[in-house]
Amino acid sequence: MVGSINTLRGKNKLMANYVSPVDVDELSSYIAGKWSMMRPLVAEWADLARKAILKQPYNERRLAELEIRINALRSELWKAVFVASEHFTEEQIQRLQKRAFISRSAWKSLKKSTVLTRKNGFSLITY
Repeated sequence: MVGSINTLRGKNKLMANYVSPVDVDELSSYIAGKWSMMRPLVAEWADLARKAILKQPYNERRLAELEIRINALRSELWKAVFVASEHFTEEQIQRLQKRAFISRSAWKSLKKSTVLTRKNGFSLITY
């Protein structure tokens, strides 16, 4: 693989094909945008998951919808974070994290290709 990506935005998705130089600003904007979309969903998921764990009434359908949406966003972010981790310098990654308000632990979590479930969700999310 030659070391970079071309971004094709079909329905706001990042497609990596490793043919042209990585655009730091474009990839940073993409990651920041996806992260900001995911944060409120994660907070809502955490509230519903806590209720489920405590056997309190909760909206099962909404919890399932949130898990599907968050997993889709995590999948898209995983690809972008992987590319950024491989091609950006440590300083560029730190600037990206600061710009997107992503902590180091959240960045490490996004590097894991793991789906969010009630069992492992609280170890994967930060908001």
